[in-house]
Amino acid sequence: MTQDILRICVFLATMIHLQTAFSSPNFIVILVDDLGWSSLSTSMDKRSPDARSDYYKTPNIDALIEMGMRFSNGYAASPVCAPTRYSLQFGKTPARIGITRGLGPNNAKHDQIGIPQLLKRLDPRYRTAHLGKWHIDEDPSRYGYDLHDGITKNKPGGFTLGNHKRQWKGYAEKDPKRIESLTNRAIEFLRESVTQERPFFLQLSHYAVHSDIVFSDKSFDTTSTRLKGSLHSNAGYAAMLEDLDDSIGVFLQSFENLDLSSNTYIFFTSDNGGMPILPQQTNLGMPYTSGLNSPLLRGKWDLTEGGIRVPFAVIGPGVEVNSQVDTPVVTYDILPTIYELVSGSTDGLPEGLDGGSLIDLITGKSEVVERHSKYLVFHYPHYNRVGINEPHSSIRDGNIKLIHFPVSKRNLLFDLGADPGERNNLAVKQKHLVDVLDYELTNYLLLVDAERPEEVFNWRTTGQSGRVRTHFFQRYEGK
Repeated sequence: MTQDILRICVFLATMIHLQTAFSSPNFIVILVDDLGWSSLSTSMDKRSPDARSDYYKTPNIDALIEMGMRFSNGYAASPVCAPTRYSLQFGKTPARIGITRGLGPNNAKHDQIGIPQLLKRLDPRYRTAHLGKWHIDEDPSRYGYDLHDGITKNKPGGFTLGNHKRQWKGYAEKDPKRIESLTNRAIEFLRESVTQERPFFLQLSHYAVHSDIVFSDKSFDTTSTRLKGSLHSNAGYAAMLEDLDDSIGVFLQSFENLDLSSNTYIFFTSDNGGMPILPQQTNLGMPYTSGLNSPLLRGKWDLTEGGIRVPFAVIGPGVEVNSQVDTPVVTYDILPTIYELVSGSTDGLPEGLDGGSLIDLITGKSEVVERHSKYLVFHYPHYNRVGINEPHSSIRDGNIKLIHFPVSKRNLLFDLGADPGERNNLAVKQKHLVDVLDYELTNYLLLVDAERPEEVFNWRTTGQSGRVRTHFFQRYEGK
């Protein structure tokens, strides 16, 4: 009798183990660096077929997006790289985390819980990997990554700040931006996970298409002889982007060969908007007539739509093929979405998250994302001569967006539904909306103890490690 009970217990334990191993979904996050909203050869908004490149060719990324749902109002959490990467890992706004700049000193709170840790709490069998650009000032293992490249930033992908010719004229390499090697390692991670019959989380963070412009000879031979477009014409950048696109094709082929589509979700997005113009120029806030984000205004470093609206797509079981949703979504929604896809609910998520689960959105059950706040808030309290060069914050409520400049006290108000290019400032005509949104924006920044505008843009000269508060990081005090 005792032996029979023991056999039953062993059998049940084995079945539970197998059920866990095969039922927990897999996740892949493909994060591209500086990919502009209209830099692909498909449009992120089917209603705007011209919002795509007239020169760059990205058939594999286009195919990936068509496998699932594209978001015409997909946002990066920040107009610069590092803050968005923190936001993705922890499900919070950069303002709440304490990091709002891409390079130099920051005040990031590193005592956070990341996606891999949450997954392992739900199912200890998860394998987790981060490959490529990390740009967080703590080792990935602290947040539960089994396989990773350490605290990598731009350098491994080729980045020579201050060398204008090398950054923007471009040069050829055998493995440009480590695209091929990252892809091969990612595929190997998938194979190992399948062999071990374990669920996995993979974040593949490409160094492309950030400067330096680096490309293969093969791609450049193709793009340099192609007819240039009126919107885009940089042959080196085109070659780099197409090297990336080729690698996405190789990755997807392996993904299909491993028969992973029935139980795997893929998130594809960018850390911020694309460059407002190539090559980089000091512009001091004047609008660009064309760029990697056209018809959106400006680009990286600014809270105009060109700086934060990015390619964003979700592919996976239950997600309608080649569908589009216009509801705004943002980087910090990825963490709670992944959590609910595994647990079946959002119960047990860490306190203080800003993101909301996208499950009801991607399965067609709702057109609303439930977050703690109905507003999307973005905060860039810095001077930057290659951007607008004035600290600013923004808040979006439905289609209405306010950009507030706390130093000059000026405001920009746009109806993004009618004016996604932010050409018609409604601030004077709609002062009551400015007052309401400014109040909500200020309240949020005070709530999360956000950084106030810094007085000196001096990250190049401080030599600070970024782990302690510097004298020019004073707190945002409201108005």
